[in-house]
Amino acid sequence: MADSGEDDVQRIHVGETGDGEPLEFPTVEVLTGRAFITGKSGSGKSILGGTPVHTENGRKPIEDVSEGEQVLSLNKRTYEQEFQPVQAVIEHEADDLLQITLEDGTEIIGTEDHSFLTIDDLEIVPVQGSDVEEGTWFPLARELPSAEDVTEVDLAEYVPETANLTIRDDEIQSGPRTDDRHLDLDLETGKVVGLYLAEGSFDARDTLQIANIDDGVRSFLDGQGFNVYERTCNKGFKPFAKFLQSEFGVGAGGKSLPAWIFDTPAAFRKGVISGYFDGDGTINGDSASVLSKSSELIDGMKELLRQFGISTTLRDKFTTYNGEEQQYTRLTVDSFSLATFAEVVDLEVVQKSEQLETATAGIADGGTYNSKDMIPGFGPVLNVAAREQGWTLRDSDNRVSGASVHHLTRQQKAGRQTFNRLVDELDIEGRTAALGQSDIQWKRVVDVSPVSGTRTVYDLDVALNDNFIANGVFVHNSNSTSVVVEELLEAGYPVLIVDTDGEYYGLKEEYELLHAGADEECDIQVTVDHAEKLAHLALEENVPIILDVSGYLDDEEADDLLRETVRHLFAKEKKLKKPFLLVVEECHEYIPEGGGVGETGNLLIKVGKRGRKHGLGVVGISQRPADVKKDFITQANWLVWHRLTWENDTKVVGRIVGSDYADDVVDLGDGEAFIQTDWSDEMVRRVQFKRKRTFDAGATPGLDDFERPDLKSVSGSLMEDLDDISDRKEQERSRIEELESKLENREQRIAELESELETARDVSAAARKMANALAHGDGAPPEEYQATLQTKNEHIDRLEERIDELEARIDESDAEAAADENADENEDADADADTEAEADEAPSESASASAAESDDDGPKDALVDAVQARLRRRGERSQLRDGSEDTTPEESSGPAPETVVDLLQAAPVVTRVNAARRDSKCNDDAAWQLVSELATNPGADAHDLAAAAGVDVEAAHTLLRELRTRDLVTRTDRTYAFNADRMRALVEHDDPSKPRTELRDQWEP
Repeated sequence: MADSGEDDVQRIHVGETGDGEPLEFPTVEVLTGRAFITGKSGSGKSILGGTPVHTENGRKPIEDVSEGEQVLSLNKRTYEQEFQPVQAVIEHEADDLLQITLEDGTEIIGTEDHSFLTIDDLEIVPVQGSDVEEGTWFPLARELPSAEDVTEVDLAEYVPETANLTIRDDEIQSGPRTDDRHLDLDLETGKVVGLYLAEGSFDARDTLQIANIDDGVRSFLDGQGFNVYERTCNKGFKPFAKFLQSEFGVGAGGKSLPAWIFDTPAAFRKGVISGYFDGDGTINGDSASVLSKSSELIDGMKELLRQFGISTTLRDKFTTYNGEEQQYTRLTVDSFSLATFAEVVDLEVVQKSEQLETATAGIADGGTYNSKDMIPGFGPVLNVAAREQGWTLRDSDNRVSGASVHHLTRQQKAGRQTFNRLVDELDIEGRTAALGQSDIQWKRVVDVSPVSGTRTVYDLDVALNDNFIANGVFVHNSNSTSVVVEELLEAGYPVLIVDTDGEYYGLKEEYELLHAGADEECDIQVTVDHAEKLAHLALEENVPIILDVSGYLDDEEADDLLRETVRHLFAKEKKLKKPFLLVVEECHEYIPEGGGVGETGNLLIKVGKRGRKHGLGVVGISQRPADVKKDFITQANWLVWHRLTWENDTKVVGRIVGSDYADDVVDLGDGEAFIQTDWSDEMVRRVQFKRKRTFDAGATPGLDDFERPDLKSVSGSLMEDLDDISDRKEQERSRIEELESKLENREQRIAELESELETARDVSAAARKMANALAHGDGAPPEEYQATLQTKNEHIDRLEERIDELEARIDESDAEAAADENADENEDADADADTEAEADEAPSESASASAAESDDDGPKDALVDAVQARLRRRGERSQLRDGSEDTTPEESSGPAPETVVDLLQAAPVVTRVNAARRDSKCNDDAAWQLVSELATNPGADAHDLAAAAGVDVEAAHTLLRELRTRDLVTRTDRTYAFNADRMRALVEHDDPSKPRTELRDQWEP
């Protein structure tokens, strides 16, 4: 019967009772109450028996999979395939079957209500069988696993022991022939099996005959114990013959691959493929193919190849022979997999092997377009990235590529290689890049046909991913969102849905909702700073919202966002008192049974207890009632129990509803549920939720003004408000980055000062060593030596004063940086105050910079200015400005010692001399002794210089070679002299505004 209540109470229609009466819920009770919805509401029980499923223990029919086994499934967030445990196996009879055929020939049979998987804007989403049509994209596993645990065959299992056949422990005697009892499944055995599948038959005595053979195959079979003849190769071992007949069939149309072959060692499987292509394969151009009357054999070969990551396409071929039409199936290796195929097979037919090598080389040269490995459903992501990179601008060098991106986006498909190249060039990361590198191969549906009759079908309840691989295709094990939520949206009432798995995005196809979360696919990316605005939009502007927390890498960030949004909802409802529903998916994550309930969980419990009197209702949804805090469930005023299969979950039904219902809940049909409501006279009802949504246009006082807005008309203002919050956050981040940049600049300035200090010390030390060498060396000092020495001493004093000054400035910079860091830590977050502070700070920094630049004794100019001033005073001798050399006949062998001594004190020259010294075998003292000798005795040879400086001649040679490498020293007739022109050029072109580093000053002129 229908729910009791006043006639003027507005209701939503959600299904039918067992008597066929409409099942209606009072809208206010739904919006303001506490509810718990659990179980699988959708079909399930949907894949035809016999369909292969891959488990960690090997490939097996779906009906043989047991609870607890690990099956291969698809992680819809990372696009990677992985093993997950089966939580339940469901069996059912169905008569609404569909056969779905993909473009590569793959077929799968399921019910109309079963959820398959497809792609929509990078999201892998369920699609019911009834909604699948030509062009729908399905995900396939790029490579299927193998347990590889079937390693040998006992041939005794295929023949009874008779008078003519004796079975022993390790061998079998059949007639006059004795052979191994156990057949090792290796490469050679695989090739024999493959050749049998292609060209094998038996005579009346069960003698194996392989016909139409190549010389290479004949040679191979000779080595395998076959009798080799001109037209056939024969083997008369009956146990082996019975094994082939029993497991692989006989006749052109009766052969197939047994299920166990997919879990044999890789070498054996490669051998089967190799032998089959040696016998029936055709290789030409850029393709490799086989043709067979047996579609079962071709289907098995297709799966066997996919175990090695080889993609293939199947096509039916019809021929007429003697007036009778005959049907064949052709398997063709897709061109992009041909290189992998060539690595897998070991062909005995030399001609085919050479043709395969040629075909593979042609594809590697880029001569073949790949149309078999496509990436679909990437939406506007590439277009947006192309615009951000400026590819769409008229003067862009990538204008043509930008147009190509736009074309691919319109088509919603691109070759994997093209897609990955564009993703790389556009510097796209995240899920878009992951899609191109994933374990998925996408194929389109080419045919959907009904299957007559009633068949046994199965479904697997798989943990976490809710999907599994059936016949190589990823399919969704069935569950549905709450029909109640859909009905509220249909009737125009706003809700806020907390989506923990990113599965509610499909609602936007029918309803206008604001999708907020962390992913680029969301309408807006939000953080905890948006929480109050989201609550305002939901309650005060009646905007339905999907709060998608699935995309946050940091669980704490998602938890904070949910908690603050619910807190603001609760606070606003105290004043507004408007009926509003909060839907929380996977509520066991926040209010777990037997675990610690965090701050967010406690807030949800508070909403459940006190929210109703303010008008705020909450619905907790979980597929695992055993994992949900029982206080939350028992205090709910309406509960929905869909089909449950786990014993722990059915026990919860028994405790709360009753043991009879615990037994029956496992047998609930598609869309069926047990319902408990406190507004009905009946305690528990078995009801059927409707599958299609309807619109209830009725209006009741207190509810009729809660009209869902047209987001298209208000989205601009909504997004502006939300974007303002994001902009303020971005401004804060920019301010932090700016302050960090200032700190980094100060640290860099300190490093520059330390570099200049080190250079000053080097120059000071060099000057002292030069003066010491000149004072005590064996070379004759020039006439003005005393005056020059006095000048050098004065310069040394100035350098030491400069060192003290630089050390003081470094200390000041360290102090300023520390002060700035403390100031940054205590800085007010107000943006206007930051701007004023920057304005006050800027003149000071500018003034400091100007002062530094105008200071003649500043760290950037002091050293070079001193040298250049001295050189100008001696212009009659060095003439730096025009680069001429003032020489006399006596100085023809090299520049004047005074000139060299002056130039050797310049910072860029000192840097290079020190670099040469480090790369030589001279220590510091020996190097400068040699430099001093060479400066005062130009034209000396290496032996004389080494002897005068007291240095080993080999070490002297290494220093001179390094000085010549840097063009500081010239060599003429085995004598050496400083290159004054080069040294002057270094001084003249030196840029004191740049920090002096060894690399720059060593190699730049």
